[in-house]
Amino acid sequence: MSGRKTAMYTLWAIIVTSGISFNVAQAAASAPAKQAKPKLVSNTVGQLLQRGYEQMRKGNYELAVRTLAAAVTADPDSVSARRYLAFALMRNGSLHDAMYQLLIIQRMAKASPFDNYTLGEAYSKMGKLPEAETCFKEALKTNPNYDPARASLIKTLSSTGKYDEAFTECLTGYKAAKTEMHARYYRILYQHVQEQKLSLRRMQDPTALPPGTTTTTTTPATTTGQTQSRTVGETRN
Repeated sequence: MSGRKTAMYTLWAIIVTSGISFNVAQAAASAPAKQAKPKLVSNTVGQLLQRGYEQMRKGNYELAVRTLAAAVTADPDSVSARRYLAFALMRNGSLHDAMYQLLIIQRMAKASPFDNYTLGEAYSKMGKLPEAETCFKEALKTNPNYDPARASLIKTLSSTGKYDEAFTECLTGYKAAKTEMHARYYRILYQHVQEQKLSLRRMQDPTALPPGTTTTTTTPATTTGQTQSRTVGETRN
């Protein structure tokens, strides 16, 4: 499996463990108490959310959108239904529709880190990187350990040339990593930021770092006294 695919699957696993994992009891209780629905409706919503979650886990976002839209129709007051629908819409490329659902959620309840993360991803896909950066930072204000938001913030900072900030976020996430999977993903992100920075330097001054020049890339693993050397211009799979 290529490094890019490994990073993709690792990110999905992080998202699942950090905020989109399905909880039937939480989903059924998502409607405001003063507008409680009959038990039958709550059970229906819970089943639809579980089905939609499984569809998203398999990457079938188009089908998940239909399933989760049915959940919202069954219970328009369900924050969880709209939250998962917004995420599925964002992943399926329906960015404006995703933002519409998130705006409705903001009128129903305080935005969660997951809501801000989803909104930031929508902005990022629209090319509105400053707005995306703001959303990811807002998510981290509420939950400093929310890894999906930190990972997306790192990518956004790197894309806008804020490499030092991106490196700092990589190290912060690496040091707070709860599992080896999380630590490995932050190492991958750190290397990607380093490669983007070197690529920009080569574009600005092609003679500064000719192909074949050996450089020392410091990764988060250097916290244990390790370094990683590689050759500038080498191809990574």
